[in-house]
Amino acid sequence: MRNLWPALLCLLAACGGNFSNEDLEYLNALPSREALASKLPESSASTIGGGLAQRRDQLALGDVSQLYVDTRKASTDFNASVDGLLSLLENIRTVPPTTREPDRRTWGPWRDDAHPGNDVRFVMDRAGDFFEYHLDYKPSSASAEDAWWTFLEGSFKADAGIRVGEGKLHLLIDVALAHGLNVGELRTLKRLDIDYQNKALPTLVEMSFTSQPVPPLSSQQVRYTYRELTGGLGEMRFLLKETDAVPGNLLEDVEITSRWTSNSGGVATFVILRGDLMGASYKECWDAQNHITFAKRSWEFFGIGKASDCPNLSAFDN
Repeated sequence: MRNLWPALLCLLAACGGNFSNEDLEYLNALPSREALASKLPESSASTIGGGLAQRRDQLALGDVSQLYVDTRKASTDFNASVDGLLSLLENIRTVPPTTREPDRRTWGPWRDDAHPGNDVRFVMDRAGDFFEYHLDYKPSSASAEDAWWTFLEGSFKADAGIRVGEGKLHLLIDVALAHGLNVGELRTLKRLDIDYQNKALPTLVEMSFTSQPVPPLSSQQVRYTYRELTGGLGEMRFLLKETDAVPGNLLEDVEITSRWTSNSGGVATFVILRGDLMGASYKECWDAQNHITFAKRSWEFFGIGKASDCPNLSAFDN
């Protein structure tokens, strides 16, 4: 998604000036990567595997946790989407607004060299502690205000402290396609939505991708939910579709919930939503090197390892 925003490079070179204190209040309403990104500890060089897609009927203590592998991929995809979506907003912080009005700041408009024939602007409105913002495009040949259309929109309700509150972000890809904008790799999606809050623990980020309908199928939605507590504790819930999770003739859709510590491993569970053994579940724990310390399948009487070796992450249940 980062290649959607090269127009900003010319803004950085073309604009000068300083930020006012009130400008900074607007900018602090924009989300940051640090606030939204998943912080799953990095894997060691020995942590390899194909996740549940490479199911094995026999489990062994000390093997690489395949649920960690799946969580690592989900976390990487999640962060890549956050990074791409926020790349423009991050750069906006380096550019003073072009126009200052009561309860409004505007950056631009400028010609967008990445999308010839289009102008681009970024607008933020304020009502007390509530901020709304939108990234707009219009044909360069059009002069009417109603020629502008919105590609990205968001809002933030400040609570207490800098960047503390709750917000939303929406990337309206179907609108961009309808206006002929080249969105590159995003063209298979209809929209991308992020809801977040950091005013209370655990902090929460929910991201959903809505695909373009492919007849006879309707639009499909994929959702990630990330929560975070102090001390490096994290949780991610996501859906893994059409994987070979259990013996049988069908592929499974499984919902995975992974929780982790900053330096002593984690624990993950999955529940089968579709396929063989619907409703069955599985629990797996790993150590700081991401190796299995405990595993138990609901359809088997015995597991391996000791449940007491799993890190205590019950704080997310409070």
